[in-house]
Amino acid sequence: MNPQSHPLVVSVCYVRLSATELHASARFAADIFGLQRVAENNGEIAFRSDHRFRTVSFSNGPNDNSSIGIEVWDEPALDEIERRLRESGFATSRASPEDCQLRYVQAALLAIDGSGNRIDLVVRPRQSGRRYFPSRDAGITQLHGVGMRSTDLGRDLKFWKELGAEVSDWVGDITYLRIDGLHHRIALYPARRHGLLYAAFEVETLDNIMQNIYFRQERQIRIVQGPGREPCSKQIFLHVEGPDGVIFSYVNGMSEIGPVRRPARQFPRMPESLCDWGSESKDVPELSAGVS
Repeated sequence: MNPQSHPLVVSVCYVRLSATELHASARFAADIFGLQRVAENNGEIAFRSDHRFRTVSFSNGPNDNSSIGIEVWDEPALDEIERRLRESGFATSRASPEDCQLRYVQAALLAIDGSGNRIDLVVRPRQSGRRYFPSRDAGITQLHGVGMRSTDLGRDLKFWKELGAEVSDWVGDITYLRIDGLHHRIALYPARRHGLLYAAFEVETLDNIMQNIYFRQERQIRIVQGPGREPCSKQIFLHVEGPDGVIFSYVNGMSEIGPVRRPARQFPRMPESLCDWGSESKDVPELSAGVS
């Protein structure tokens, strides 16, 4: 099959995070955030959030070892992505069998975007035949998307466009990218350093977001921002403080772009462009209306 006849990339399928305190990070993921712990191998602890075998993992090591996984349609599509990225000057390498085993995938291309973020482009991530059963009922249904810090927005945007992503909207220079029918799965935030800003997990209803607010207030877990709603995507969100500065988010209700394409809209970088419920982030510059 010609890789041009279908999307090159399918979904955001996992995040791999380095942890300064491995078991404290694991306790947060299971007991506080509400993911299902599934495996511990070779110093890595893995968690589920949906039908996939693993969507989050923590391991000891430097932060530069963290990465996000993007599912690719098939191996011919992976070949096409490799060609495009190399022609555009991005560093790529084929994953070894050992690397693929660590990632629970059949094949992978390990790439680095313009900012230095590690992006794993993977084929056939492992699914689970067992029902997703979390440690507590937080209402999570799937890993929804990610927010990435960008120190070179122009190069990073070129990277994602080579994968077939399209810009849905801009808020100032914050860039929302879609790879399917939803408003966005990836957001790029101008920043002074690279890295994963947040991992977003969809919950069933707005009620779940409110229940998670009360759960955190009772346990004095810091809420970074929310509850709020993005004006451009209509997504309701709650950003909470996670391990090592990575934000974990509950989200619900993102709008669909629909079959008719439209140009990307430009919103000013103002508080009301980031949240039309009036919620502001005071401590995370990438999420604020100020310059990051």
